[in-house]
Amino acid sequence: MKKDEMERLTLMIAEKTAEIVIERLNSTPISREEDDDYVTSQEAAHILGVTPNYLRSMKDKFPHKKVGNKNQGRVFFKKSGLFENYVK
Repeated sequence: MKKDEMERLTLMIAEKTAEIVIERLNSTPISREEDDDYVTSQEAAHILGVTPNYLRSMKDKFPHKKVGNKNQGRVFFKKSGLFENYVK
């Protein structure tokens, strides 16, 4: 295959891939949970002015979700729920 044929083929593949990605993004419904911002424990602690360790120890007082396995997963906090449930 010649260089110009390879370039045309590469461009066609890239355009088709972009069409598929855009179509899937436009057709995927966004759930209410995904629409709300989640932040890491580091970011949530900064917002509240506490240490990340303190925040993680009090995580059950805040809306959160854990991603990953039971022992080594990461905790994400719902940004809109941080102030509603925080009493220092």
